[in-house]
Amino acid sequence: MKVTFIIKNLTESALESLASMPDAERFAKLAKWASGDLRHCVSRKDGSGAFRDRVELNQIMRAPRFVSYKIEPRKGYRLATFEVEAS
Repeated sequence: MKVTFIIKNLTESALESLASMPDAERFAKLAKWASGDLRHCVSRKDGSGAFRDRVELNQIMRAPRFVSYKIEPRKGYRLATFEVEAS
């Protein structure tokens, strides 16, 4: 399943700290930011955005295997994409 984070207005030091983390920690940090105090800077989309995709991701996250991660610059924001599967 594809999980996408839109990252806006974060400092370079925050982005560098994310780059130095393993995928599981990076995902957890972005998820915490997206639902916590930094939700104005980080937003999250699980799969197509449907409720069933959030339920499926919740089941996958019990034993996740991160297949790929990439961060791409866009005009005015960065797009971080994770591919997650059940192990």
